[in-house]
Amino acid sequence: MMKDYPLVVRILAVIGFFLVGSLILSIVGPVLAGLIKLFFKVAIPLAAAYFLVNWLTKRRGRTY
Repeated sequence: MMKDYPLVVRILAVIGFFLVGSLILSIVGPVLAGLIKLFFKVAIPLAAAYFLVNWLTKRRGRTY
């Protein structure tokens, strides 16, 4: 299908594809980085606190 177009049009199409791709990555990249940062700031400490509380309050067969 692309063989029907002249070489200049194909080169411009590839350049346009890369420009649109870089625009999309410049939008999606910071959003993805923000989600990863949120995960490390919130989810991992919450998980650590949950497992620590669970470990400290677990009964080990002791009866008082």
